[in-house]
Amino acid sequence: MTIRVRPSGRVRCEATIPLTMSSARVWGQLRDFHRYASHDHFHAGISIEGGVPRRGAALQIDHRYGPFRVRRVGTILRWQEGRQFAFSDLSRRGPRHGFPHVMQLRLQADAPDRCTLLIRVTGHWTAPVPRWIARCWLWWVMTTITQRVRNDLLRFQISLDRKIPTGRT
Repeated sequence: MTIRVRPSGRVRCEATIPLTMSSARVWGQLRDFHRYASHDHFHAGISIEGGVPRRGAALQIDHRYGPFRVRRVGTILRWQEGRQFAFSDLSRRGPRHGFPHVMQLRLQADAPDRCTLLIRVTGHWTAPVPRWIARCWLWWVMTTITQRVRNDLLRFQISLDRKIPTGRT
């Protein structure tokens, strides 16, 4: 995992998850936009304009910070069936407030039965705190997102493995 916070406030976080499933099988899970976009610890609810994830669809993202809730807005910026999606997550006060960022999940087929999932968050850190605090916070958030996505996909893989006949009685 890499976490970068530049002196300008520019943020780039990346994590990869190697998987022993085909990219088509993994995409069959990832295309559940609500579920995978909600693996961010703070995303308490997501509404998609028109109800169907597609490029250009407006989003309303309810964030939960303990007992507090804040509604943010966004747009699905990329939707490439079988490959990736990316969406913005922005404060309703404008692009210079509340950590405006983009989250992307992208698959890369490595072999017929293996793929790698890239999780990337890019944005602009707006909180008036030292960069080391921002890096620690972003590390915690990215670790949480990555682990939730990994666990979800591993549960799916285990469910597939249980359905495969072994020939044993």
